[in-house]
Amino acid sequence: MSTAPAKKATTVPPAVHVLAAGVFAMVTSEFTVAGLMPQLAEGLGTGIPQIGYLVTIFAVAMAVGGPPLTFALLKVPPKTALMIVFAIFLVGNVIAALASGYPMMVLARIISGAASQAFFGIAVSMGAQLVDERVRGRAVAVVMNGLMLGTLLGLPFATFVGGRFGWQSAFWAISAITLLAAVLTLAIVRPPPRRQGKAWTPPRRRARNSGCYAGPSSCSR
Repeated sequence: MSTAPAKKATTVPPAVHVLAAGVFAMVTSEFTVAGLMPQLAEGLGTGIPQIGYLVTIFAVAMAVGGPPLTFALLKVPPKTALMIVFAIFLVGNVIAALASGYPMMVLARIISGAASQAFFGIAVSMGAQLVDERVRGRAVAVVMNGLMLGTLLGLPFATFVGGRFGWQSAFWAISAITLLAAVLTLAIVRPPPRRQGKAWTPPRRRARNSGCYAGPSSCSR
């Protein structure tokens, strides 16, 4: 009896790694400012403390803008939603590369931050649905590896590019990485297959449906 189907069912497909590439681009953009603070301060005509606030602005945009954007895309097919978020994120980084002053850079960070948070949620959910239920945890870990690689490799890369060729070049490089990740997603990532039996449901929704959303005391069983 062949074990090929079983082996295939427990393998994380290339599409999941492509989703991790998208996360890599988002995280690299998030931390790029931290490695280029003196250059940005000089180029935007402001102080280093104000440049530091750009990191906070990105994080606040993730927390405040990300959930509404994700909610707005709930009824959109997952792959289409990813492409929309890629486009928004790309616009944010292009604005950053073209920024001639601090207010324009703030706008760029708000746009990029909101898109980044939305991408994380959609990519993790889609990655889990692209694989057999036995390896969903592994698939989610692969997608989130983009976060670690963005911190470990993306930040030094952006700092090197920005320090060598100017801070604008760092954002152009991130834009190029984003565009590449979007093209790979368009070419490789397929819509999640329809599986027989009960469909996978996010944990929070399962808890809400079972009456346990408000906590253990609210469980109906």
